[in-house]
Amino acid sequence: MPKALILVADGSEEIEFVTPYDILTRAGFEIQSAGVNLKNENYAHMTRNIRIVPDHPTLSSVSNPESYDTLILPGGAPGAKTFSNSNDVLQLIASFRAQGKYVAAICAGTTALVAAQKLAASSKTESGASQKVKITSHPSVKDEIKEAGWEYSEERVVVDRRVVTSRGPGTAMLFALTIVEVLVGKEKRDEISGPLIVADNL
Repeated sequence: MPKALILVADGSEEIEFVTPYDILTRAGFEIQSAGVNLKNENYAHMTRNIRIVPDHPTLSSVSNPESYDTLILPGGAPGAKTFSNSNDVLQLIASFRAQGKYVAAICAGTTALVAAQKLAASSKTESGASQKVKITSHPSVKDEIKEAGWEYSEERVVVDRRVVTSRGPGTAMLFALTIVEVLVGKEKRDEISGPLIVADNL
């Protein structure tokens, strides 16, 4: 099964972190979480005051992050800002995209994807990391993304060239199931959707 790395920062959105972690675990993925610039390295203080203990307190404490098959970025405006301002995070996003690996971002987390593309585009070497694709996000950051020149969609989940994006807490389940489907197939998605009693109009 694939390996997934999900990032978390102070101010990340709880639902958008926990739902992918839960769904990918049910699908048999090997999933790990890493904190980014946490004020208290023992936990992330999330947007609704829930505290999440990451598997790794820092990104630098993850052994060989390049070995993961997909990178996941939850939203939450403060957390997304932390991701966007972290050179380590932006370089990791760019590396995953350059290698043709999946990068998945939800809500305001999409802004880190945009920031990573700017960083990659400013380098002398053109690669997949510098390509703009069709994406979506929370409406609060829509204008920022469009002004950066990305094709924007109002769809609940968008998949384009190994980039998966979604809109917000209410689309987190669909976002997570889509990650499962693109990485291991619809059969696995359907297998775990049944026991979860997932609505057809999710």
